[in-house]
Amino acid sequence: MMLTALSSVEFCTVISSDYPDIVRLAAFIAFVASILTIVVVFVIFYNRVAKLKARKIADEADNIILEELGEHIFNYDSVDDIPEHELKATVRTLNSLKNQSSALRNSVVRLLVYFQKNLTGAVSRIVSSAYSRLRLREFALRKLRSSYWFYKTQGLAEVQAMKDDHSLPEVYKLLKDSNQDVRVAAYTVLLRLKAKDCFDFMVKEPDELSDWHQIVLHDAMVKTEGLEIPDFKIYFSSENTSIIFLSIKLIVDYKQFNAIPKLLSFLDHDDERVRNHLIMALGQLQAENGEDRLIERYAAESIKNKAAILIALGRISSGLAVKFITEKFLEAEHFLVLKCAAAAIFSHPEPLREKILKDLPDLNNEQKAILRHVAEPSNNYGIL
Repeated sequence: MMLTALSSVEFCTVISSDYPDIVRLAAFIAFVASILTIVVVFVIFYNRVAKLKARKIADEADNIILEELGEHIFNYDSVDDIPEHELKATVRTLNSLKNQSSALRNSVVRLLVYFQKNLTGAVSRIVSSAYSRLRLREFALRKLRSSYWFYKTQGLAEVQAMKDDHSLPEVYKLLKDSNQDVRVAAYTVLLRLKAKDCFDFMVKEPDELSDWHQIVLHDAMVKTEGLEIPDFKIYFSSENTSIIFLSIKLIVDYKQFNAIPKLLSFLDHDDERVRNHLIMALGQLQAENGEDRLIERYAAESIKNKAAILIALGRISSGLAVKFITEKFLEAEHFLVLKCAAAAIFSHPEPLREKILKDLPDLNNEQKAILRHVAEPSNNYGIL
């Protein structure tokens, strides 16, 4: 330890002596560094021991709860099959356990939420019944009312997993929370529980949604069975660009072909990113009536969007844009444009593709190489 190199006695001697100021300063810094090193090592050691102890307590709590659930709850096929006296006794035992310590209480909640999320059928109904009888909703509500955002998101996750409609009034209060993670978690709960106004966030969300938030919300929509899906083109008027991105993706996922005219009308949007999403969506929807509009936009677009237009035309593959795609392939000066034009050629049905390739004039080495590249079966549209 550094402290052994300079004892406290030696330190006092140096500080109080006639040593030069630089020496005394160095001695002081060395002494303070030694003390800080000892403190840091102690804190690290303490934290590791505390975490191990907490993990051990949590594991023991899980074992106790799992044993109780396994012996008296999960060995039945349905709630109705559980004898009333045994169900009441089990609920009393679990209720007593959850009141003994926070570790046991957290274990009860965590395990029931886990089983509800990952199991279906009779077990799911049994878990839901146990959750209700143990009045664990109160603990979720406490988290929703917490001043800490991470407790709020935990509570929202529990409400979502347990499909707890009774907690919706508290969920609605979080729609105006200052933390966007909390708001997105609340939107997700409303979607999962199929609340009647679950899509209102697409009008009211004040901030740009991150890519991750969009993925979370998209996942909640597409994985919720029986969710009443709106016509997503109505959200194009939003000033929130991320809402437009999400709407475009959902139009593609739900095959809302009636939105194609709206997509085409928005190709003059000021934001290049929006135009890029629109172009890709038109290709994915195979909007044949949009080919002329895409060709018209080509000259004014950036390299990235030009490449997206070529890919979109290739996906549409009506044959009407063959001349345009071929010209862009032969004239390409940028590698991305060259690659995407080649990919567009290979996206056409085989008879037409073979005719296009046959009609190509003499090609340079780079053009030949890129055609061989996109011809590989492992490539999708020529892009690895």
